[in-house]
Amino acid sequence: MKKQFVLGISALTLLVSATINAETIKIGVGSPDSEYVKIIVPAINQALQEHGYTAVAEISTGIQQDIDNVMAGEISAALSQIDVAALNMTTAKDPNENLLLLWGRIALRALFCVAHKGGSVMTYNDLTAKREPPLNVSIGDEKSEIVQTFQYLMKLEPELKNLKFHYKPRTRVEFSRLLSGRRDLVCFVAIPNPEHELIKRVMEHDELFFIGIEHPSFSDVKIGKNRIYDIMEVPVTKGVFGFNAEKVKTVVTWIGMVVNEKKVDEKTLDILSAAVMKPDLLTSNTLGAKAGRFFDKIMNQIGEAID
Repeated sequence: MKKQFVLGISALTLLVSATINAETIKIGVGSPDSEYVKIIVPAINQALQEHGYTAVAEISTGIQQDIDNVMAGEISAALSQIDVAALNMTTAKDPNENLLLLWGRIALRALFCVAHKGGSVMTYNDLTAKREPPLNVSIGDEKSEIVQTFQYLMKLEPELKNLKFHYKPRTRVEFSRLLSGRRDLVCFVAIPNPEHELIKRVMEHDELFFIGIEHPSFSDVKIGKNRIYDIMEVPVTKGVFGFNAEKVKTVVTWIGMVVNEKKVDEKTLDILSAAVMKPDLLTSNTLGAKAGRFFDKIMNQIGEAID
């Protein structure tokens, strides 16, 4: 018994020592209540620990600040939607091409736009129609990724312009403004999961619905040969025993990781690349296992993954 106790203490000492000596990688995640913090960073941390590294979430005012911090070398990496990364991978913002997108498709993120039955918006065509006054559209905090998603989409679709944006972080409250007629549309981005609080709230309310978004030009834009967006049917209910789930067709992109190639040493870069490209990244992490399993189910429902 004494020998086992000593061995136990020794193992614990080695574990603590390894944790203390592990190199810490700060990963920008934007807000503290994001899916990045709750699901993805814990999964990356577990993958990195195999190589003697640990990952911690770096909270900021928004993903754009995280990317700016990556460019300045203040943090090693940031999680970002691919469209947001693309907005920064331009000659004007990154003339020396230092920003590198590690092409690991960590998880899908979908654009969800909620309308009110009997309101001004019934389909995506209502967003491109000429009208006066413009539609009142709530898109979350002004530093959130959805703001940059709309910036990108509006570049691709010039007719998507008769919109007045409202930057309110409390989306649940915006649903009430939508129901009272003070908003025409409320939009947010999320990993497509029927268990997501906002998706459930919409599907449980008889007067709210998701509009379909399937403009073909949105799936034409690419970084190199890789598409930034695609149009997919994503589930918004679980269905019965996994069957007959309700779906909405909408714009989707991927969550990836960006680094400054000039500010990260080759070993760290290799380890980060290996982590984000793990096919079972989410399902291998205890904290993210539920989300990871559901993500796999979504991909099976959707069909073949993006090429």
